[in-house]
Amino acid sequence: MFLVAGMWATPLSAMEPYVSAFVGSSEMNHVGRGHDNSGITMLGAFGLGFDNNFRLEAEIGYQAVGNNGEYGANLDTNLSTQLILANACYDISLSDVVTPYITAGTGVAIVNPPFGALNSAQKSLAYQLGAGFTVPIGENVKLDARYRYVVTPKVILDPEFDNGKLSSNTILLGLRFNF
Repeated sequence: MFLVAGMWATPLSAMEPYVSAFVGSSEMNHVGRGHDNSGITMLGAFGLGFDNNFRLEAEIGYQAVGNNGEYGANLDTNLSTQLILANACYDISLSDVVTPYITAGTGVAIVNPPFGALNSAQKSLAYQLGAGFTVPIGENVKLDARYRYVVTPKVILDPEFDNGKLSSNTILLGLRFNF
């Protein structure tokens, strides 16, 4: 909340737009019987950077883990989650070589469970907390590495096996392009 409030103190003329794309590995928790915990994550974002080290971005993401065969070979489907998040980031200026940052965001998750877990897709509030760092690799391009923890608190996939909320720990690597 303080991250977003700090951005409003910056004049609109001090904005720098950017786009970013990431791919990474997720370790999903509480996915229920028959699923691997590890999977893939992909996301893209459009953001605005401000002179006071704050950034605001809109993100669309996708996470998936596979079925390890417990439901049968004919029902070998993935558990997937689509994310739409609004994120706030704060860049910590330490050097020109590496810039660490923290991030937090909230939005909606659409969880598409495999056969046998839930009857249909479930929508839930989602939130994320994370940290990362960027390294410039060109005039307007930065290499971006990030860890984040994402939670969908209202989705319980398999109440007989586990009644915990669906969450994930994710390591991402991507590129950020400034305009």
